[in-house]
Amino acid sequence: MALNRRELLGGLGAASASAILWAMGCRAQEQDTLGARADADDVAAWLRSAVVKLATAFPAQAATAHALAVSRARVTAAVDVLGRGVSRGHVEGVVLRVQRRDGAWHEEVTADLSRAGVDALAERLTERPGARDGAPRRGGPAFGPPAKLVAGPSSDADDPLALHDRELLERVDAMASADTAISSRIVYAASVLDIDDTTLWSVALGRQRAQRSVRVRRSVTRVAWNGTRPVVSELARGWRGGVDDLAFAPAEIQRVSEDALALMTPGELADGDYDVELAPAIVATVLDAAARELLTSAAARRPEVAARLAVGAAVASPLLSLVDDPTAAAAYGGFAFDDEGADAQPVPLLVGGRVVGRFADRAGAGDAAAGRGRRPGHLGPLEAAASHLRLAVGGGTRGKLVGRGLVLDGARGCVIDPSSDRVVISARRADAVGGGDATGRKWADVEVVGELGALLAAVSAVSADALTVPIRDEAEGLPRWRSIETPAIATRAHVRARRRST
Repeated sequence: MALNRRELLGGLGAASASAILWAMGCRAQEQDTLGARADADDVAAWLRSAVVKLATAFPAQAATAHALAVSRARVTAAVDVLGRGVSRGHVEGVVLRVQRRDGAWHEEVTADLSRAGVDALAERLTERPGARDGAPRRGGPAFGPPAKLVAGPSSDADDPLALHDRELLERVDAMASADTAISSRIVYAASVLDIDDTTLWSVALGRQRAQRSVRVRRSVTRVAWNGTRPVVSELARGWRGGVDDLAFAPAEIQRVSEDALALMTPGELADGDYDVELAPAIVATVLDAAARELLTSAAARRPEVAARLAVGAAVASPLLSLVDDPTAAAAYGGFAFDDEGADAQPVPLLVGGRVVGRFADRAGAGDAAAGRGRRPGHLGPLEAAASHLRLAVGGGTRGKLVGRGLVLDGARGCVIDPSSDRVVISARRADAVGGGDATGRKWADVEVVGELGALLAAVSAVSADALTVPIRDEAEGLPRWRSIETPAIATRAHVRARRRST
């Protein structure tokens, strides 16, 4: 049967496949920029005018009037065995929001970031029921000092909009040429440079802010045949800052090919309970799924979740402490303020294995602190979501956290059932260890099944070093950015060969 490499990569769930296909769908263009952006001061003035109209129309709720504007460019450069190319896109938009006296929220969105577009949006919102319900405000609105852009590239050389297509491809070609371990057994090889350059404005009464975030993600993927099955190996790194700030070392790229070429033990892993070390990439998928499904204000409204994860409840080993920190330096998922205009602040989630907090937007805060109201692409529906999760390190040595058992690496994903606490964690490979050293036996495509609470309660060791995993996925075509900084952990788990859908 002929090998369709694109179908193969997509079927294997390789994280860079969507970026590769997105980039290859557009011919490389001879262009230097995406065109002129709206002037930052002009945008702030348009938003202030809109907030004045909302405050006038909804005087009783003037303090809730909020305007959010975004100008976002994406540039993706990719080289794989099928070709090479650069794709560019540009999105702009505005969200206006105000609360009614009965607590319901009015919201309008437009893709027209212009004076006329913002004015029209404000007019639509002020025509909603409940407008002009209350005494008018006395005096003019106070917005505080002018908005100043925070964060962003340090020089023009770090501005992705100033980079020509050939300069971007040169960077990707350098990633590909650094791999001296590649061989004829590699059936698919890809290198990707993906950049999101976003400017965000937030205006409310008494407050106006602006920030620029340049999010850079580099990744390499290798697929090799091992007997009758393909083996996938990937490396990804993401940060906020300059395009070349945290580039891969050649040895890191070579290790990706070496891992893909490693010979697997014939047959499948025997089902059973094992002492396991979960590599940082695996732990990151678990933390990401837990944050989305269990640690939000929306999840806390589910009785079965609230009963298990009440503040103060012991839900994990005392070795585990988790915080979401958007202020972490260069964090891929970090920000200066959220999409409701709240300042970035660390939110502790677990301390010594006990629940101490959760994510909340303004509407769902309740007894939790707001500050995690985030919108996919800054224009989608508001949701409480993580930014940069950090699991505290321990004192162990990665790769030697268990004396005899398995080391699981190569994340495929994690699924958690919030109702039952059941979890399935998929890994690309399991390495057998004995006496703290690798035995040479390896199995491809395994999974951990069981209850998340039991898995986390059984954690017996944590490594002293951590790995940061960047995540860029999409909700209804709009991007969501986040990152997880985590060490490896040792626990007890039921491991089996991965069950494949039929």
